[in-house]
Amino acid sequence: MNNGQLWIKAHRSPKLNGPLRFHKEQTFAIRWEYQDMSADAFATFTLDDSGKAQSIKMKGISPNIDFSFDFHDFDLKRVN
Repeated sequence: MNNGQLWIKAHRSPKLNGPLRFHKEQTFAIRWEYQDMSADAFATFTLDDSGKAQSIKMKGISPNIDFSFDFHDFDLKRVN
C-alpha cells in the first residue's frame, strides 16, 4: 500500500513502480510512474485455495508496446 492505494514496486528495476487499479477478476492495470516508457501493463494474480496471491503474470496493455518490454516473460512467484 502507498497512501492507501495498492502499489507495485520492483526493487531491482526502480522505474517499474506504480499504482494497481482493478480491471476484472484477478487482473489489475498498472500505470507506471515513469511514463517515458509508455508501457503500462496488466498484472494477473493466481490465488491459492484461501485466496492468497501466489504468483503474478504480466502483459502490456497496448498491442503496440515496444518489444523490449517482455512483460509476458515475467512469472513472479511468492517466496517464503
